[in-house]
Amino acid sequence: MHIKNLGQALSLQLQALKELLELLEQETDEMTALNIEAMAEINAKKEAASARIQEHTAPLRQLISEVAAGVGLSVECPLGELAASLAKQGHKEIVTLHEQLNRVAKQVREVAATNHDIAERFAATLNQSLNFLTKVLSESNAYGASGSYQQRPAGAVMINMEA
Repeated sequence: MHIKNLGQALSLQLQALKELLELLEQETDEMTALNIEAMAEINAKKEAASARIQEHTAPLRQLISEVAAGVGLSVECPLGELAASLAKQGHKEIVTLHEQLNRVAKQVREVAATNHDIAERFAATLNQSLNFLTKVLSESNAYGASGSYQQRPAGAVMINMEA
C-alpha cells in the first residue's frame, strides 16, 4: 500500500515540476520579448508552483522513509537507492518516476539558470544605459538666454521643443 502511495506522491511531484518547467520556458520567451506584464504574471504562477512543490516535499520524504523502513533500508535512504531496491522486487514504476523526476529537475535547473543569466545581462545592460543617460544629461547642452546653445554641466535638463 505504501508503495502505491509513494508512486502517487512521486507522480504528483513530477506534475508540479513539469508545470514549473513550462512556466520557466514561458518566462524565457517573455524575457526575450521584453513583455514585462507577462513576466509579472508568470512570476506569480512560478511562486504558486514552487509553493506546491514545497508543500508536497515533506510528506514525500516521510513516505520515502516509511517505504524504505518497510523494505529493510535505512529511513535516511535516498530515493534512488529505494527505487533500485524496489526494482529488484518487481516495482519498476518507482524507478521510472525517479528517472523522470531527475530528468525534469535537471531541465528546471538549466532553464532557471538560463533565465537568471538573461535577467542579469538585461539588468547590466539597463544599468549601463542609465549610467550613459545620466552622464549625457549632466553634461547636456542648455539653451542660453542669448538664443544659442551653451555647453555647461546641468543637474537637471528641461527639454526644449526646438531641441
